[in-house]
Amino acid sequence: MRGLETGPYGRCVYRCDNDVVDHQVVVLQFDNGLSASLTMQGASPVEGRTLRIDGMRATLFGNEARKQLEVHDHRTGAVETLQPVFPANGHGGGDAGVMHDFLQALQSGERHVLTSAADSLVSHLLAFAAEEARTGQRVVDVGAYLEQVGA
Repeated sequence: MRGLETGPYGRCVYRCDNDVVDHQVVVLQFDNGLSASLTMQGASPVEGRTLRIDGMRATLFGNEARKQLEVHDHRTGAVETLQPVFPANGHGGGDAGVMHDFLQALQSGERHVLTSAADSLVSHLLAFAAEEARTGQRVVDVGAYLEQVGA
C-alpha cells in the first residue's frame, strides 16, 4: 500500500504524464504491394488476440477468447469452424514455446529455435517504428528508420 501511495504506480492514469497508447491502428505497406493492418484496442469487451487474414479465396478469422478459427469461403459462402487447442499460458503459449526451444537448443547443442534473434529484432523495431509514427503523427519509412537507429 505504501508503494501505491508514494510511488508512480498509485497515480491516476488520467491525471499524469502517462502517454501509453490505449488504442492504435498500424498500416504496413510492403514493397511488393501487399498491405497489413494491426489494430490494438485496450478497452475492448473481447479479451485476447484477434486474427483476420483476407485472401482472394477465403478469410481466416480467429479469436483467442473464443478459442476457435473460422474459414469463410468467398465463393461458396461456406464457413468451416476449427477448434484448435490453445495453450493456457503467456502470449498464447508463445512464452513457454520460446523457453522450451531455448532449453532444447542448450541441451542438444542444435538450433531448435523457430525464430532467429534477427527476426525478433526486426519485429521489435517495427513496433518501435509504429510508436514513432504515432507519437510523431507521421508516416514512417521503415528502411530509413532502421538506418536511423543503426539496425
